Amino acid sequence: MLLDEQIVAIERGLTQADVPHAFGGAQALAYYGPIRATHDIDLNVFVRAAEADRVLAVLAELGADVANPGLRTLIDRDEQVRIRWDATPVDLFFAYDALHRSAMERRRRVDFYGDPIHVLSPEDLIVFKATFDRGKDWRDIAGIVFACGEPLDYDYVRRWLERIDDDERRRITRFERIVATGGAELD
Repeated sequence: MLLDEQIVAIERGLTQADVPHAFGGAQALAYYGPIRATHDIDLNVFVRAAEADRVLAVLAELGADVANPGLRTLIDRDEQVRIRWDATPVDLFFAYDALHRSAMERRRRVDFYGDPIHVLSPEDLIVFKATFDRGKDWRDIAGIVFACGEPLDYDYVRRWLERIDDDERRRITRFERIVATGGAELD
């Protein structure tokens, strides 16, 4: 099964099971910034880790490998886990804190090759990518700031970055530099 077919199958399965979710990573980035190649699926599941069995059951029914006996331990400990569906890595992020509840409310339903899927809003994608604080994520953030075809709610992003940032304010400072330069300055 191709990556796009897997994404649509996951969307349909989780929607039918009434599991709130949104695709992040390159799948969401494609709607707001430069498209980049990817070989994995990033999926935010807006339920507590304790409810992961519902999600895993849907994914197992679709053909994903969720038989690892340590899977639940990883989910309970880290609120995230990587599984595989054929050759495709699927990164699952479980959370139901204030940020994730907000992201759930703000998620977008978009057209994906003729099928509707849920993706993170551009602002939430920025916040989540800033949380990871990796070079590739900051390049994605700059791409969103520079290329997004709609006005971004920078105040929303700033509020969340203020809440999650460290004492040195590295994330908010870096974000402000990107905004001030229209995404042209990454460091």
